Amino acid sequence: HVDGREACTPPPRVPSLPIGPHPLTPLPPPGLAPGSLELPSLGSVGHFDGRCKPCAFAHAGRCENGPACAFCHLCGPEERKRRRRARLEATRARRSGGACLQVRPR
Repeated sequence: HVDGREACTPPPRVPSLPIGPHPLTPLPPPGLAPGSLELPSLGSVGHFDGRCKPCAFAHAGRCENGPACAFCHLCGPEERKRRRRARLEATRARRSGGACLQVRPR
């Protein structure tokens, strides 16, 4: 007790989170540096294996994360939309029991 008041106890220490790329983002292959033409962002690592997620802001010039971005900067500007459409079509086909309509060429 100090001056009739209880001493203040400091709040419990919370461990800090590591600063850097997202923990689920794969590390770049040896020899490739994030920010290079071959690897413009950390999220571009899985691009050639089809395991990347396109950055919605890279092609608009608005990605603020640059080389540290967890999303792919190698995918084209329409890739995000193309993948979304493919996912929706697959979901619709699953819901309709696998039967999907295909247009036959004439």
